[in-house]
Amino acid sequence: MKYRQLEAIIRRVEDQHPDYHYFVEQYSLTAAGIAGEDEVFYFLQELAVPHRILRNFCIIDSALHMHEIDFIVIFSSLIICLEVKNMTGQLNFDIEASQLLRTRSDGVVERFPNPVEQLRRHTRFLSSLFPHVPIIGAVVIANRRAIIGNRSPHIPIFHTDYICSFIEKSLKQYSKPLLDLDVFYEKLIGLRSPPVKRFSFKLAQLKNGVFCSKCASKMDFVHGRFVCSHCHLQDKYAYFQALHDFRLLVDTKITNQQFCTLCDIPSRYAAIRLLKFFPVIKQGRHTYYEIPEQILTMK
Repeated sequence: MKYRQLEAIIRRVEDQHPDYHYFVEQYSLTAAGIAGEDEVFYFLQELAVPHRILRNFCIIDSALHMHEIDFIVIFSSLIICLEVKNMTGQLNFDIEASQLLRTRSDGVVERFPNPVEQLRRHTRFLSSLFPHVPIIGAVVIANRRAIIGNRSPHIPIFHTDYICSFIEKSLKQYSKPLLDLDVFYEKLIGLRSPPVKRFSFKLAQLKNGVFCSKCASKMDFVHGRFVCSHCHLQDKYAYFQALHDFRLLVDTKITNQQFCTLCDIPSRYAAIRLLKFFPVIKQGRHTYYEIPEQILTMK
């Protein structure tokens, strides 16, 4: 959710917005995090032991605190939580001060939240839910150029290429079958919290128009389809991306008037034709069109 929202923000928010550079920075960090998770997932595919994987698992505890766990790997005898960091430089884990210090190639030292403590928090919570199941964790450094310096004596910290070896070693230590994989997987899925909407905007704060998927230029609405004046791409469903952005940043439903503003449609009757694919919601005197979560797959 966060990545998709940031992607929509970069596309829809003017660069004069006071927080625009913050959004760009967050987008870059989130994209790097996803790339790191992809690297971890690649190595997890080598596992020959029966298992189930939950990625980007979100769950809320009784105090309404959110736990966002990069990976939960379920085995019949053990649950492993993985916290992934995709960073370069020399990484030193200061446990007493609860911080991660990164020394860059230019000598600059930067401080980051301590992933070891984040991981401990996750495993403590899961252990409170399933006290009969062994739950362990590890911090995985996804960038191969990173140098791991000082580390925690209690939580394993290693590069991605050690994942399978770590899991094999852990399964030898915890070998007693305790779980039905499918049953436990479905149980965890049932506890999963819906994605959190981190950023919220009003329609007036967004750029209007439908943008070309090929060159990102603004498209013109001509005879029922959208045409890019720059690269000449024609796409009658190009407005689906605009509606997807609106759903992520403003609301899951939209009025005809809002749609005309968002997509620069000159006629409300043309808008009605374009919105005919979507369920109609009546709320008092207002008519809304519901924007499906999977709208981009409807083309």
